[in-house]
Amino acid sequence: MSPVALALVLLSVCLHAGWNLLGKRRAPSLAFFTLAIAAGGLVLSPLLVLGPPLASLPPSFWGWLAASGLCQMLYMGGLAWAYARGEVSVLYPLARALPVVLVPLVAVGLLGSQRLTPMEVAGMGLILVGALCLPLAGAPRLANYLTPALAFALLAALATVGYSLIDARALALMVEAGFSALSAGAVFMVLQALVTPLWALPLLLALPSEQRQFTRLWSEARGAMLLTGLMITVTYGLVLVALAQSEAVSQIVALRQLSIPLGVVLGILWLKERPSLAKLGGTAIMMAGLWLVALG
Repeated sequence: MSPVALALVLLSVCLHAGWNLLGKRRAPSLAFFTLAIAAGGLVLSPLLVLGPPLASLPPSFWGWLAASGLCQMLYMGGLAWAYARGEVSVLYPLARALPVVLVPLVAVGLLGSQRLTPMEVAGMGLILVGALCLPLAGAPRLANYLTPALAFALLAALATVGYSLIDARALALMVEAGFSALSAGAVFMVLQALVTPLWALPLLLALPSEQRQFTRLWSEARGAMLLTGLMITVTYGLVLVALAQSEAVSQIVALRQLSIPLGVVLGILWLKERPSLAKLGGTAIMMAGLWLVALG
């Protein structure tokens, strides 16, 4: 891997963990993440001029884009509502790592698009074991897992599976229409950031708690939301550039997961969340599993 690609991936790792912690610390709500991603999309909208005209894209692309925006909205909502009810140092690793298990299972079970190697299966098993360790406080009990916070983290993970598979199809259509891989990623990144708030708007209007947060945030936290939105949007773009700079795809995928221990450490040190052997051990087991999946 080139030094430039390595630097880009490590920067994206820091940004990804950072915007999750900002969301938890500031105001864990769909309103916060919606305003943030809308601000990021608007600021980066000049990137829409990259590549061929948008009118050259086929009608099916816009359907995939709409579906991606819906999944992104569910992802943001799942994260926000999970963080409002639990610790980042538990919920962030779950939401970040579970899609690594779920995406291949969906691809194999429903799409038949790939086969899993023994190393990938072993890695996925370790990820699940680590995930089961994270919420424990004392002896294992079913009540540790039947919580609203974990349910919303699972929603975020499932939504990640959705937009991951959808985005791959949408980006392929853009390349077929004449976009380079890099310009397709940059343009799609902005379009997704602009479409996602449209899906969130009905929930923001329907939920009184989100209405109150929206009004308060708009008047008190515009700077924090702009910073968070740029971090959300740029994180994705940095990974795309890194992939364009290097052929070491498996190494890039593995290095991206360094955001998991970083998020756990920052949650404990910055947000003063409870450290525990189950949390630290579960994170270590998940990292071992993620490494095996990347190598597989």
